[in-house]
Amino acid sequence: MLAVLSFSSCEKALLEEPKSFVSPSLFFKNENQCIAALNGAHIPLTSIFNSGLIIAIEACTDLAYLNSSQLDAKFEVSPANPGMGQAVWEQSYKGVMYCNSAIEGIKASTIDETRKRALIGEGVTLRALYYYILTSTFGDVPFYKDDVSNLETLERITQLGRMDAKATRTALIEELQEYAPSLPAKRTSDVPGNRISGPMAYMLIAKMAMWNKDYDTALNALKEIQKVYGQLAQYPLEDTYFRNKNTPESIFEVQFTWSATGLKKTSNVACFFTPTKQSGKDIYDGVQIPELGAKANPYSSITPSEHLISLYDLNDPRRNIILGYTYDNKWFSRPQTLNGKGKPWMGAKFWCPGMDNASDGNNQKVFRYADVLLMMAECANELGDETVAMNSLNEVKARASQDYVLTAYPGKEAFFQEVKDERARELMGEYGRKWDLVRWGIFYDSVMQTTAEEYDVIKNNLRQYHEYYPIPDREITRSNGGLTNPAYTGL
Repeated sequence: MLAVLSFSSCEKALLEEPKSFVSPSLFFKNENQCIAALNGAHIPLTSIFNSGLIIAIEACTDLAYLNSSQLDAKFEVSPANPGMGQAVWEQSYKGVMYCNSAIEGIKASTIDETRKRALIGEGVTLRALYYYILTSTFGDVPFYKDDVSNLETLERITQLGRMDAKATRTALIEELQEYAPSLPAKRTSDVPGNRISGPMAYMLIAKMAMWNKDYDTALNALKEIQKVYGQLAQYPLEDTYFRNKNTPESIFEVQFTWSATGLKKTSNVACFFTPTKQSGKDIYDGVQIPELGAKANPYSSITPSEHLISLYDLNDPRRNIILGYTYDNKWFSRPQTLNGKGKPWMGAKFWCPGMDNASDGNNQKVFRYADVLLMMAECANELGDETVAMNSLNEVKARASQDYVLTAYPGKEAFFQEVKDERARELMGEYGRKWDLVRWGIFYDSVMQTTAEEYDVIKNNLRQYHEYYPIPDREITRSNGGLTNPAYTGL
């Protein structure tokens, strides 16, 4: 199946020249074959939602930094050395290609029409996710939905230049609105196999509509999710740990597995969030942590910024989930330095029990219901609906503590600041902070006022154009100059 969808053995580009083409209509004869094609279209996600992306999206923001030689961490990316941008470009367009082929094959299949629409809806939603990643990372990108089934189509696609990101998102929103009602109106955890649900489609509508500042469309989509997920209070905070897979609050997780004896698909994200370890022992920065074991080999850890630390009240239960001061009431050594003002580690939310060397089997959480409520609060605030704005934000605050609930609307700008801060407290590490800052138009200023004040290499290297990644030089060459990087000209 993958051989047909891949078109060739070489898969490291937007589109590679295929050795042969096989029409999906020749093999999409039943529902199982349609599902197999959709399963294949998920595969690139594990090569996108990994340590490269989380460093770029979470550790290069106002909330955290990574003291590392990696280009992304030092803001030294360029078209010639695009850092994680190369993998995100390649894997996202590979996913687009798989989705396009699967969608066309399902459309031509002879399965029941109701089931067909639901399966097309899966493909449409997954394709929208890849374009959401691309437009959030690069801004304007080539946009196509063609099934590349002949050389003429391939040649045309490879010559596409940048297309307006807002127009791309608008087209994807319209398509999602058509197919979302055909997907299960259930929590993702209630869908067999955790397959894509209606709420996932509505989540992408809302995410992209908010980029386009179309707050009415976003809020309507978010209310559809609310009908399914109900009150946030029913979902425990412990379920936000990455190790707790496919929990009821989750809307979308990228699936990873680890087994000492079976098949593996692992990430190394936990390596960048785990305290330093004593070789050969389960001692982490002076504290024994049996659940993490002695085989882990953590890397230099992502470090929370003073800004992130300052956002948490001492009694906020999320503080001890996101920030690692202690384990089992035993203090790590680093937070006790500098007369008790040393930096905490990143918290247990991101750790992986039983990690083997650098491999962890945690799922990567991408979208969950708390995000929906915070998005509703932002949209309602923009639309002047103080009641919905307050109720939505206060649901998130109340789950942490009733003490944090706002008792009066503080005004549009002050409320917006509350939303921004609450997104940091609640969602840190869930593949969204940089994209939020860019969407709000405050990325450069926010980073310069926070982590750049702590980390000289950021202060020296960060530029306005770093809000988006450059398209890699090799892709510009493939396009025969159709693609350009005007913001990075002269580097």
